[in-house]
Amino acid sequence: MKLHRFLFFVFMLSVLTSIPSSNAVAANTTLSPTANKNLSGSSVGSLSALDTIDHATFMVFKTPDKIYKGYRTYRLPASMPPQSVSSLKVKVSYRGLPAGSQTWTWYAYNWSSGSWTKIGTNQGAKNNIWKTFTFNVPNPQAHVQGNGVVRILLQSNNASGNASIDYEGVLVTTAYVLGNAPNIPAKCAVFPANNYWNTPVNTLSVDSRSSAWINSIGADRHFHMDFGSGLWDGGPIGIPYNVVSGSAVTKYDVDFYYPEQSDPGPYPIPNSPAREWGSDRHILVVDTDTCILYETYDMSFSGGQWSGGSGAIWDMGSNALRPDVWTSADAAGLPILAGLARYQEIVTALQQPNPNDQIIPHALRFTVNCSPDWYIWPARHQARSGSCANPVPFGARFRLKANYNISGFDPVLQVILRTMKVYGIVNADNGGPWVINGVPDQRWDNVMLHDLDVLTGSDFEAVNTACMKVGINSGRADLANCP
Repeated sequence: MKLHRFLFFVFMLSVLTSIPSSNAVAANTTLSPTANKNLSGSSVGSLSALDTIDHATFMVFKTPDKIYKGYRTYRLPASMPPQSVSSLKVKVSYRGLPAGSQTWTWYAYNWSSGSWTKIGTNQGAKNNIWKTFTFNVPNPQAHVQGNGVVRILLQSNNASGNASIDYEGVLVTTAYVLGNAPNIPAKCAVFPANNYWNTPVNTLSVDSRSSAWINSIGADRHFHMDFGSGLWDGGPIGIPYNVVSGSAVTKYDVDFYYPEQSDPGPYPIPNSPAREWGSDRHILVVDTDTCILYETYDMSFSGGQWSGGSGAIWDMGSNALRPDVWTSADAAGLPILAGLARYQEIVTALQQPNPNDQIIPHALRFTVNCSPDWYIWPARHQARSGSCANPVPFGARFRLKANYNISGFDPVLQVILRTMKVYGIVNADNGGPWVINGVPDQRWDNVMLHDLDVLTGSDFEAVNTACMKVGINSGRADLANCP
C-alpha cells in the first residue's frame, strides 16, 4: 500500500515567485475540459478543439429535433486546493445563431446546492460570426467539488440550429495568505525530551549498512530543502500546521479510505485550515487545550464533510507509537510535525550565546526514492517503492559527518547543519532522494536555503539506533545501553 507522493521540488527554489508586501499571493491557471457528456442532442468533434481559439478546429453542439444540453468536466491540478479558489471565469468562443433566434446558455454546477447556476448567454453574438465571451462564476468555491472538479453546462432554448464552439476554458485564480508559522506553546512540547526524535545521536556508532544505504539513495545526489517562503507551483513551500483551541473549532468525523489504520477522531479542523500544497494535502492540527496532535493525509472538503486517506492522533506528552504495521499520516507510521524544520526554532536557537547550543532540538525528517517492504524502530509501517539493490527502510537515521566544515555558512544554516550533526535526519516517507521537510514561513530566505544544495549523500553516515530502543511499542529512547 503506497500512501504518499513522489513530489520532488528539484527546481523549487530557483523558480519562486516574488512576494508582495501584503503577503496575499494569487496564482492563475486555465483549465481545459477533460470530458464531455451530452444529455440531449449530440456533439461532433474532439475536446482538443476547445483548447485554443483558431477558428479552424471546433466542436459542434447539435440540436436534431430537440434542444441541446450537455456539460464539460474540468479538474483543478493537485497543487490547487479547492478552498484556495478565489475566482472562476469561463471563457468561450461561439459561432451560431444570435440570441434572438436561439439562446445558448452556460451554467456552472453548484456542488453545495446541487443545482446549476446560470453564468451567461450568447447575447450580443451576430449571426454565424465568431464571438468571444467571458463569464464570471459567483461564489466560486461552491462551484468546485472537494476533489477539484468543475462542470460547465451548455444548453439551447430550442432546436433551431447548432452552436460551434472554438474554445471553452475555465480561468481559475487561487489566493493564499502567506505569513509566519504559528507558535506552539511551551506547555505543548512536541513529545517528551526522551522521545526518539528529541534524542541526540552524535555519539552513536555508525551502522554497518551505512555505505550501502547511502549509495542506494545516492552518494553523489544533492540535498533539497522542501520548505521556504513564498510560492512554488502556485502554493506555499513545505508542510504547514495549525494551532487551535479545540473547544473553539468544529470537530469532524473524517471519512478515511484507509479506516482500518486510522484513528476515528473526531478531528478539530478550523475553517480554511493551512493544508499542504500538492498531492499529499496533509492537515496538521495542534490542540492547545489538550496538547493533542491531529495529523491527516490527502484531505478534501465537500458538502460540509472532510474526507481523507488516513489519520493519526498523537498525545504529545506520550512516547506511545502507532500499533505495529499501522500507517499514520505519513508512510512510515510516524508523526510528521516532530521532524519538521520550523523557523521559530531557528529564532530560539540563535538566542543562545554559545554557538554549540544554537541547534534545533530534534531530528529532521527526509524522504528517499527507494524503500523496502520492511521497516525499523520506531517506524511502524512500510510502503515499498522503487527498485534498488539496498533499499533504505523507514526509521533509518543518518547524521552529517562530524568533520563537515559549517563555518562558511550563514548562522541560520549553521543551526540546520549543526542539527543534522547532532540529532540527524530520519527516513520517514517516499519521495525524492535527500529531501528535507520543513514548515512554510515568510522568514525563510530561499536564496540562503538554496546554499544547502551543496550537501550530498557522501557527507552523511547512517547511525545504529538499536541500542536506544527501550521497548518495541515505545518511542522512548535511552542512550545508557549505547556504546
